[in-house]
Amino acid sequence: MTDAPPRRIGLPWYSREDYPRIRDMMSDRHTLAPTYDGWLAAAENNEAVGLQAGLQIVRIMIGPDAFAQWCKEKGLEPDSAARTRYAAEMSGTVAPTAKP
Repeated sequence: MTDAPPRRIGLPWYSREDYPRIRDMMSDRHTLAPTYDGWLAAAENNEAVGLQAGLQIVRIMIGPDAFAQWCKEKGLEPDSAARTRYAAEMSGTVAPTAKP
């Protein structure tokens, strides 16, 4: 048995109000559920699976303006990889990196 702390994961999270705008701004919008309720059900399921696996899940709220600015600063396209990286950086699970 180990005393290591649980692995911490940043999970991208959206507000109901921002979801249509977030979805519209993503280059891979087809990978996001067409409705907030559909996205929320999938996100809560992913969160539960992570918790059952012993992960520490941190919900990272992604606001459209802040995320667009972050992508611009990093030189990234707003997509799944960027959402994952943003959540990781904001949760402190990875150190921020310079532009590629």
